[in-house]
This record gives sequence, C-alpha cells and structure tokens, in this order.
Amino acid sequence: MSDPDREVTEPSFIDAPRDPTLRELCQYWDSVRGDRPMPRRADIDPTQIPRLLPHVMMYTVIPGGGYTIRLVGQSIVNFVGVNATGQAAGSTMPPRAAEILHEVLDTVAAERAPSFRLGKAHWRPDKSYREFEACFLPLSTDGATVDIILCGVTFSDWRWPDADTGGV
Repeated sequence: MSDPDREVTEPSFIDAPRDPTLRELCQYWDSVRGDRPMPRRADIDPTQIPRLLPHVMMYTVIPGGGYTIRLVGQSIVNFVGVNATGQAAGSTMPPRAAEILHEVLDTVAAERAPSFRLGKAHWRPDKSYREFEACFLPLSTDGATVDIILCGVTFSDWRWPDADTGGV
C-alpha cells in the first residue's frame, strides 16, 4: 500500500519570482536591504506595501531550531481556511508538506539568502489542483543571523509554463 502523503507533487525551486506580486515584494525587500546581506524587521514598513500584505507571512526563527508563524495575510488565511498566527510552522499541514516547509525555512536561515518555490498546493488536499508560488526572504536584527523569514505566497488556478513538464 502506498503512502498518499509521500505521493505529493513536490514544489520546485525557481531562480526568481514569476508572479508580479512576489516580484514586487522581492524588489521592496531588496530596496530596504541596501548594501547589507539582509534587511532588519524594523526596515519593513507595512504602509509602504499595503497591496502586498494579504499575501505575506512572517516566521519567527526559534534559536536552537523551529519556527513560529508570526503573521498571516488574509489571502493566505482565505486559501488555507485558518489563521495559524502563533502556531508552529507546518502545524496545520500534512507531515510531508510540513517537512518540505521546514527544509525551505532551514535553507533560508542557514544560507541567509532568498528562496523561491512553485508547485501544487499539496498541503490542502481539497485544493491540491491549485498552483502556488512563494518567496522566502530572510530578515536579520544583527546582520548575520536570520531571526525572521518574510514570506510571500500567491495562488492560481492555472499552471505555470515550464514547471515540472518542460514546457506545458
């Protein structure tokens, strides 16, 4: 018998955001970063990006391991069906989806660099046909240690060209 949680179509890494909303979030992150490796949380001014806020999440990096959801935008809440603010990252996801999320967050925290993903929303079985794109952007109070990860997520009903199929 197969394990349906292991049969998910896992998201792919991409080099840069394709979605216009996520491109705008990344450009904003880059502009407040300046010549530093990462901006601070204090550099992020929500009044400068009100249109992006429904698509934003923030994860607090817990020293010693793990992540807590600090903020969830309304577009994400609407898609997922729950506001998981204050909960552990991945706590509302199936085990394999949570594992994938932690791997991405761990990579962003360790490499201190943005990461971009797209794929099917496999963590929501009732919406697994939907496409998502996400960007994960590190924030650092001291300029060296990632203490918050700013994330943007968008959802779509259509398939991204060239994703997983070589050109569909």
